[in-house]
Amino acid sequence: MRLLFTITLLALFLVFLASCEDILEVPDISDQRVELVAPLNNTVVNQNTVSLTWNGLAEVDAYRIQVAMPNFDNAAQIVLDSLFVRDTLGHIDTRLEQLLLSNGGYEWRIQGLNSGFETPFSAANFSVNGDENIDLTPPNVPSLTSPSDGATLDDAEVNFAWTRQDVSGTAERDSIFIFKDEALQVLETKGLGANKTYATNLSDDTYYWFVKAFDGAGNESSASEVFELTLNLP
Repeated sequence: MRLLFTITLLALFLVFLASCEDILEVPDISDQRVELVAPLNNTVVNQNTVSLTWNGLAEVDAYRIQVAMPNFDNAAQIVLDSLFVRDTLGHIDTRLEQLLLSNGGYEWRIQGLNSGFETPFSAANFSVNGDENIDLTPPNVPSLTSPSDGATLDDAEVNFAWTRQDVSGTAERDSIFIFKDEALQVLETKGLGANKTYATNLSDDTYYWFVKAFDGAGNESSASEVFELTLNLP
């Protein structure tokens, strides 16, 4: 009886292992290819805003999309290297919208990935023939100067200042962001700088602030470093 019980348990365990293998089995997609929809090879795009579109693969969990200028064999610049990942609802995008490119030749390529395999890259060359004078240069990153990082002030009126070398082209502006937490989740205030300065009144607390620059063509700089500021009001 005991032997029969042991055999039964062993059989159930083997069935369980087989079930786990079925669940954990990853589809081999290495012989599949992502089908490009647009732009196809030798396409001329007559505007500077380009959208990349492809047909999805059922067993893919992510897509790696890359764009090089003029091509990957002789790349002067890698314009884009991005990963689109399936979300928690099972959706994954098959289109990259509004990629802003200057005039010239490009190559884009894409591959599908899952947890165990990846497809070969599918690639196509295209050229952009839009506005020759389009401004694609982002402003320089602001450098914070005052108050210094870690400063403690006893005046509610705070005068912020930073430096940034302007880039020739469309008009540039600076936005300041002031948060009440180090994780930069609780926004106290934001404002538009004037001549790379900004003044506001703050209450007794600790703050974290940074500045980003924007221009009239829609370009933006990376965020500056983050400075900490404490107000210890009398």
